[in-house]
Amino acid sequence: MVETLLLRNESKGSSYPVMLEKIIFIGSIIGFIFINQILWSSIDVVWYQWIATVGLALSMLILNEIIGRFIQMMRARK
Repeated sequence: MVETLLLRNESKGSSYPVMLEKIIFIGSIIGFIFINQILWSSIDVVWYQWIATVGLALSMLILNEIIGRFIQMMRARK
């Protein structure tokens, strides 16, 4: 048992799969690069290209966070 700052006794669980999360993050960076190239080649206006790039980056970060939360949720069910 582990004692927390609030003096609760909790049991230790298994470690979080950090390497899996890092691999997913690196995969999303590589995916961002390829998808961004497709976006830039299909959009003609530079202003829209930059807006699409920012939107794609934010959506990739949100997707990473959702995947991380899903991994946590699946591990909490065990």
